[in-house]
Amino acid sequence: MFNIFKKLFKNKSKLGFKKKKEGIISDWSYQRFCGFYDTRIFPDLEFDNKIKKIIHCVKDKHLERLDEIAQESNCTVEETVMKIRYLKNKRILDDIFIDNINRVVKKCTLEDTKILEKYYTMLYVDHFSIDEMAQRVPNFHNKPFPIIKEDVYKDIKYLYDRCVVNGIKLDDYRKEIIYYTVEKHKKALTYATVNCTKCGALVDVSRGGNGRCDYCGSLVEDNTDGKF
Repeated sequence: MFNIFKKLFKNKSKLGFKKKKEGIISDWSYQRFCGFYDTRIFPDLEFDNKIKKIIHCVKDKHLERLDEIAQESNCTVEETVMKIRYLKNKRILDDIFIDNINRVVKKCTLEDTKILEKYYTMLYVDHFSIDEMAQRVPNFHNKPFPIIKEDVYKDIKYLYDRCVVNGIKLDDYRKEIIYYTVEKHKKALTYATVNCTKCGALVDVSRGGNGRCDYCGSLVEDNTDGKF
């Protein structure tokens, strides 16, 4: 179904770098994405329609107010924000940012684009740490390395707070980046993510073992036969 959407809405990047390929959209992957941000949700039979309407609101109708987008897509505002973040993580709404204070979405500014271009590959392809980024950014003014690290972190935090980038979390205390993709692969070595046979919610179970569904309390067994 989403092959049609991707053909309709896929545009050549206006950014000065090669965009990462758009990801596959599904209710299952959306549930996993929400789980990364400590938000657990039920399967949604209207997921495809809601996603289609959100894309239409942003791409075609150019709506900015989150409450209007939420109303047209039959979502709550919070659900709309998470779905937009998910679509950004899939590179489908890559050129917008979310203003959570004024509850609007807008096109990325030139400053957003400039900073994102600087870190795009290091974030989305290489999954570098702040230290690794600091070692690779140009240092035209011969700044001490701790100052470069602080500058890099401020840039990433700026992009993160505006939801320009997604699929990461920031540890402000340690000043570290936690990557969704990296954590997903780490978890896959120990746990399998399966649907609860009773309520359909996603459950992380030990490989070859079982786990308890957070929603209905049912015991769920690993049925993946060792496959990731």
